[in-house]
Amino acid sequence: MASIKYIHPDFKEAVSAVSPEIKKEVGYSFDIAARIRSILVKKGLSQAEFARMIGKKEAEISRWMSGTHNFTIRTISVIETVLGETVISVKKPY
Repeated sequence: MASIKYIHPDFKEAVSAVSPEIKKEVGYSFDIAARIRSILVKKGLSQAEFARMIGKKEAEISRWMSGTHNFTIRTISVIETVLGETVISVKKPY
């Protein structure tokens, strides 16, 4: 993968204007998509197979895997149940 040598100042300015909360939200979305992708690879499943398993169209799974989907807790619960793997983990307060 090639490294980025030049970033246009307008892009830098636009990114710096994004709130920390949005940056964190986007980071979580990308992390969740990466985790799902990792599980699919580990299990030898394609996106099409996963779509059939979860009862969704492949195009929707493709949008999920782009990293910009806002996953709900319900969706994550369904994904975890269908794949038999943990996608996210919450630290218990005790």
